[in-house]
Amino acid sequence: KAGYIRSGFLEAIKEREKNYPTALPIEPYPVAIPHTTKDHVIKQAICALRLRHPVMFCRMDDPDVQVEVKYVLNLALLDDSEHVEIIARVIRYLKDDSALKEMDAASLPELETLLKEKFLTDGGEN
Repeated sequence: KAGYIRSGFLEAIKEREKNYPTALPIEPYPVAIPHTTKDHVIKQAICALRLRHPVMFCRMDDPDVQVEVKYVLNLALLDDSEHVEIIARVIRYLKDDSALKEMDAASLPELETLLKEKFLTDGGEN
């Protein structure tokens, strides 16, 4: 959406992903949570992509291994110190067996609302 990120956001995400991969090997399909620093963010947001065709990402815990990702949860966060806490909450949520079922069942607008409420409600858009 317009007004959420600065020019250079995508390039910064790609560069960070090269050095610090974000794919989580969650079953039944891995999820990636790419993000970058607040310098590239205007307004805090989480953008969820449900991919029709999986895309290869390197694993967070083993960067030499690639996995096919079905969901990309792209984080645009304003507080560099808070991003670790938000990412930890995202990971805890995704490790719950019902999380991916909940995400699969949601329409894209519902998915956006679900993720925003779960991860950005504590000062997410201040």
